[in-house]
Amino acid sequence: MKVGVAELLKLLVNTAEKGANVARIIRSDADLLNLLVEEKTGDSKNQRFVQDFKTLADVLVQEIVRHDLTEQIPDIKSSIYGEESNTFTNAVGETITVEIQATKQQTIGLLNQVLDGNEHAADLLAKEAHESVVVDIVGGLVKLVGLEVDVDDIGVWIDPIDSTAQYIGGLHGTKDDSGMASEGLQCVVVIVGVYDKHTGLPLVGVTNQPFSTYDTQSKRWIGETIWGVCVGDTRVNSLTKAPMDKPRDKPVILMSTSESQDIQKSFIDDCSLHYAAGAGYKLLCAIQGLADSYILSKSSTYKWDACGPHAILLSQGGGLISFKSLQDKDLQGSDTLVRDLQIRYNKSDQPGSCGAKQWCNEGGIVAYTSLAMLETIKKIIG
Repeated sequence: MKVGVAELLKLLVNTAEKGANVARIIRSDADLLNLLVEEKTGDSKNQRFVQDFKTLADVLVQEIVRHDLTEQIPDIKSSIYGEESNTFTNAVGETITVEIQATKQQTIGLLNQVLDGNEHAADLLAKEAHESVVVDIVGGLVKLVGLEVDVDDIGVWIDPIDSTAQYIGGLHGTKDDSGMASEGLQCVVVIVGVYDKHTGLPLVGVTNQPFSTYDTQSKRWIGETIWGVCVGDTRVNSLTKAPMDKPRDKPVILMSTSESQDIQKSFIDDCSLHYAAGAGYKLLCAIQGLADSYILSKSSTYKWDACGPHAILLSQGGGLISFKSLQDKDLQGSDTLVRDLQIRYNKSDQPGSCGAKQWCNEGGIVAYTSLAMLETIKKIIG
């Protein structure tokens, strides 16, 4: 079965926006917010489901994307993968599989079981799950006319709410002079990526920042969606503005505060180092041109973090490779070698590992928007 890339992109954008709506409504409704930030301890925790409400929020967004994709493209159901398990188990051994049901009332009934009879919360969440969402995609689609992919040849990675700690904390982050927030709700991203099962390369990516900008008049958060397509020779994305107003004196490099001191020291003289929460947000900053690269030497990101942003980076002429491969290889300006080094999403980097570890990006990551920038980074690390 073939599916048009334009139709697939529209579906991904709409489902990501629906997920972002869930993320926003949880933080805007007092009852849901209390559930989100409540810390259950002792007997109170044992009497409820083992996983807490923040896990349910993640799972619900994930299952909304899964449901909406499967509803339009039934054959893709077995090829959709996410960060979270959708099975909840309570203290007496009862298990409930969280899935979006055929009707709103059925979904309310299921969520009521998970939420210990909290009908208000179940009703609000089910309403959003069954809401029809249509996002107007401006520009770019004309280049996708006639472009198709075989449903049997694609898989999907979902990161429902990247940067969960920032989501729960709820801070209104402050942007620095470069336009980046080091922490806060701005760092939360809903990520969906489509990859080729045979090559492992990403094809279509969507990032949705539910809390991109705070409107002080309406006291509401406004989101932002960025998408990119890299299928065959077709490269197109939603980015329309120049990434920066003027050339930089030094490359801007994003890192985690937990990055090794040796790695940080190697860049500090030649680059301007910045720090931010969330792998998805740091990748997004590179995509937007707020940073020239995001560098991580540790194996602490996952396929669901990277697949969507990687597709957008490829659509820009950039990419995502492992930090270790950049250390080990002599690039010599070779486009072919760099293509071969791109992170893959169709197999584990750690065969034999269990759980989430099998889907980590082994050897760290380096996100870049041009081959020239990648060569600059290579010169620094040697």
